[in-house]
Amino acid sequence: MVLQRFTPLIICIFLTKCRGHTEFIYTTNNEVKLQCSTNKWQISTESDNKREAICTVECVNGETLKLNNTQNSCINKKSYNVSKNCLLIARSGFFRCVTALDSGFLFPFKPSPNTVTSYIVATANEEMTTKSEERSSVELTEGEDVLLNCSFNLTGKYDNQKFILYWIKTIGKNSSCVYSYDYGLLDGIKYDHHCTVQEELRYRLSNQTEGKNTHNIRISNVTESDAGQYLCALQIQGKWKIIKNITVSDSKTKEDKKHKNSTVSILLYATIPILLVLALAVVGFIWKKTKTSSGSVAIKLQRNQKGKDMEETDDTECSPYAVGTGEEETRRESADIYSVVKQNDLYEHWN
Repeated sequence: MVLQRFTPLIICIFLTKCRGHTEFIYTTNNEVKLQCSTNKWQISTESDNKREAICTVECVNGETLKLNNTQNSCINKKSYNVSKNCLLIARSGFFRCVTALDSGFLFPFKPSPNTVTSYIVATANEEMTTKSEERSSVELTEGEDVLLNCSFNLTGKYDNQKFILYWIKTIGKNSSCVYSYDYGLLDGIKYDHHCTVQEELRYRLSNQTEGKNTHNIRISNVTESDAGQYLCALQIQGKWKIIKNITVSDSKTKEDKKHKNSTVSILLYATIPILLVLALAVVGFIWKKTKTSSGSVAIKLQRNQKGKDMEETDDTECSPYAVGTGEEETRRESADIYSVVKQNDLYEHWN
């Protein structure tokens, strides 16, 4: 029973891991370097979801591939001498790093089980709308609703063109499609054609579209998982423009972070004085130890010097070559004279 309950969860986690993630790269650069941990790329340089067969490539000997969007040229290389870590220098388009080749259309936000990473290289075109990108922030309160607004006016050149409007949620390098709107005079209107339905938003997300130029979305009963960066992005003829850039933060997470920072600050303020006192105590101990050692050395040197002087004195008195004092010399001379006198007396007596 327990195994049956957890089997779907295990399969879901496994499939999610296998399907990789999508990176949305909004850039004004002409070329972007993409990394693939395998050796296979699938590409749609026009961002029209049509997979270009000639651009399903395999890297040989770790070479770097470079695409020319104008000529749309890319050689399909097949070789047994293939290598991993394939670099691709590309311009705008959809790019998918895969473990095995897929068929059909290429939707970056609908990865296949063979997908490692999907890339959207969104080359910016500021001329699409009359206003520049707008940035704002929203703070969530769990359990309440949040409304994200996005409206735009197309310039004359793009007013009657087919376009796709996305709401893209990004956390770090991982992007997901929350809402999409396809508009075309011949194809009609399609909702969420480019998105994979997210279970956590299935019953909490509602769009409040008003015509083709206003695309508001409402998220009800918000949770901490709804935090992230939300982009309202417009795509026309393979070019992109971000209309709204909204940072959605969770108030509870913000308060927890603030409380954590305050706790860390308090600990630092309490710890620094203790560390200073300990440092001063160590310095004082070392200084005292050094002073005591210096005094001991000086006393020892004095004792050694005195001992040396005493040894020199003893050596002088005991030496066989010592020089006598004047008094000793006088006594010796007197004794010698006395001996001579005694001898003379004896001499005189016999005579």
